[in-house]
Amino acid sequence: MEPNTKIDTESIDLDKILAVISKSLVWIILIFLITNVTAYLIIRWTKPLFESSSELKLDVETNATELGLTTIGENKNLNIISGEIELLRSKLFFNKVIDNFDLSVSYYTAGKVLDDEKYLTSPFIIEYNLKNDRLLDRNINLEIVDENSFNIGFKGEYSGQNYKFGEKIDNEDIELIIFKTSYFDSQGERYHFFKINSHNALLSYLDENLTVVPLNLNANTIKISFTDHNPGKAKDLVNAIDSLYLSYSQEEKNLENKQKITWLNSELKAIEGQLEGFEDYFESFTIENRTNDLDADLENTIKYINAIDSQRYEISKKVNQSKGLLTNLESNELTSLGDNYLSNYPRNITDGLENLIELVNDYERLKLTYTESTFVLTRKEQEITKLKSNVTSQLSALINEYENRLADLSSQKQRLQKNFVELPGKSTEFNKNQRFFKLYEEFYLSLMQSKAEYQIAQAGTTTQFKILSSATLPSQPISPDRLIIHGIGFVAGLVFSFFFIGIRYLLHNKVTTPQELEKLTDAPILGYIPQEKEKMETSILMADKRPKSAVSESLRSIRTNIDFMISKGKQRVISVTSTIGGEGKTFTAVNLGAIIAMSKKKVIVLDLDMRKPRVHLSFGDDNPSKGISTFLINKHSLEECINHSRIENLDYINAGPTPPNPSELLLNGEFDELIERLKLTYDIVILDTPPIGLVTDGILAMKKADLAIYVVRANYSKREFLKTLNRLLTVNQFKNIAVVLNALPNLRSNNYGYGYGYYDNKGEGSTSLIDKILRR
Repeated sequence: MEPNTKIDTESIDLDKILAVISKSLVWIILIFLITNVTAYLIIRWTKPLFESSSELKLDVETNATELGLTTIGENKNLNIISGEIELLRSKLFFNKVIDNFDLSVSYYTAGKVLDDEKYLTSPFIIEYNLKNDRLLDRNINLEIVDENSFNIGFKGEYSGQNYKFGEKIDNEDIELIIFKTSYFDSQGERYHFFKINSHNALLSYLDENLTVVPLNLNANTIKISFTDHNPGKAKDLVNAIDSLYLSYSQEEKNLENKQKITWLNSELKAIEGQLEGFEDYFESFTIENRTNDLDADLENTIKYINAIDSQRYEISKKVNQSKGLLTNLESNELTSLGDNYLSNYPRNITDGLENLIELVNDYERLKLTYTESTFVLTRKEQEITKLKSNVTSQLSALINEYENRLADLSSQKQRLQKNFVELPGKSTEFNKNQRFFKLYEEFYLSLMQSKAEYQIAQAGTTTQFKILSSATLPSQPISPDRLIIHGIGFVAGLVFSFFFIGIRYLLHNKVTTPQELEKLTDAPILGYIPQEKEKMETSILMADKRPKSAVSESLRSIRTNIDFMISKGKQRVISVTSTIGGEGKTFTAVNLGAIIAMSKKKVIVLDLDMRKPRVHLSFGDDNPSKGISTFLINKHSLEECINHSRIENLDYINAGPTPPNPSELLLNGEFDELIERLKLTYDIVILDTPPIGLVTDGILAMKKADLAIYVVRANYSKREFLKTLNRLLTVNQFKNIAVVLNALPNLRSNNYGYGYGYYDNKGEGSTSLIDKILRR
């Protein structure tokens, strides 16, 4: 930073704040308007939320209390109530609420902004079979067309097809039938929608809206609250939760007995199966073995085996005897057969043998009488052979019969022997099963008795929980709170306005107040010019037209202060400059010259801003063809360039046509000669120089002046412009610079400092900066 340049270490500047507030007044009003309109819209377009609540008393005894033990250092009821609150807010309990309270479908009337849930008052209800889960938690629109028909839109847009109430709608996502209710009104609201709620959505809905808090730990009381946009739904849900909680609590108290009964039922069922298995075994055993007395069967089996052995012996004896007889027949030895021997054979064989023996005896007698070749012997021999063959075949058949009977008896014996071997094992298994059957039967009766005892205990269990205050229908919503929201809107307006002003204050880089100007520069303050109410497109001469205005009074004060700033010589040169255009240097120069001229002094104003001349405009002179530039090049004489204004003693010289080299023109001797010649004729020579922040012409002119007035415009000139002024003081070593603050708004009564007041167009004013100038 340059030496001697003031460092801005200012505290909060009240005048600057007032200036910022004045400039931001429209924005502040807009901020308040936005925040309060927003508060109104929030109240207007926020659905009212209702809360219904109930109070429960939990009379729970702990095992420690029953045993005479006490807890140390904590409230014994805290854990009980906390556990019950967690139970009420658990998904397990929510599932019970969903199962017992019909929340599957929600019905709404569609509004332009707010939708109204028609809980229990919907003009229609639905029966559905959902095929696709993508319809869950989605708005399904319904438009009532007339008394009997409607239009439906499953994907937001209506299908365009009308359906009848009671008509089945079947598509790939759902089977649906819509029925009218007693609340149906064809002249009422047309647009509705309904939503099929998913299980997860219902769990979230209950979790978000259910509140359970303890009321009194010593009394074991809790408060159950539920919020919803429909007061009736909130009330019914609280009552349902209370009822389910009481029944659930009773179920929990009976849980031990219930679990025991469940176990007994399973065990009884298993034992019944075992007993039925034993009964089936006994039945099958009796049918299979044709007895249930195996000891008697064992004794009978032995008897049967002995009888079979006796029969086999007799039949074997007959077989041997028959085979011997067959051998005798084959060897023709029949003479040894006796009556006892023949009596053991069947009648037909006995008769055949007797006839055979008789024929053989006849043959032997005839053989004694006849020869072997005689016909009688031959015939007899044929009869014997035929009868022998017949008896032999009968005897062979009898032997086969005896052998078959022997085989049957052997088979029977084998079966009896096998059965005899199995009977001891069967007897053992049968007796074992009988013992188990009796054991299971006794156990079954014992379990049946225990089950009856637990059922009696369960039937006598009652809960000690009580509903102290049941849910009521809320009449007033808990939100939105109109007073609070309006208050928030108002406070938000204040806060936003405060931050807005604060930010503008911090970002404000323009000179605003006299105090701020004093802190930014060491140059003396010559005076302040108030802001003109009427906006001027260009600088105008107004001191003669409004001599009692605040602007005129301020210029008179500046005129007085000039006398204290420069010597008492007759001719004085005053330069007026600024950092950039638009800060009011031409306005100050022209009107200051007019005020001085009105004090009976001859004044001339020179427009040295040859690049952008404006003095001629202030005097109403258009398109000057001669002036400073033409004089400096010796094109016109001084007398030709001087113009007279409407104010006596006030003249001016225009800048003239714009030259290509304004700076060089001011450096030649013609400019110095011009100043010296004007001093001879005028008391005050005012130089309206170019802005020194843009070109160097102003500095050249300021060196010729006895007093350099530097114009700063309030709320227009940037703070950094004062660096240019301070640089003139430090680098260029100007000792005769004074500052005029232009266009100062009327923020406070003492804004123009030093006790200075104004005249307005109609009133009187007070004046003087002299005291403050003297103090400086």
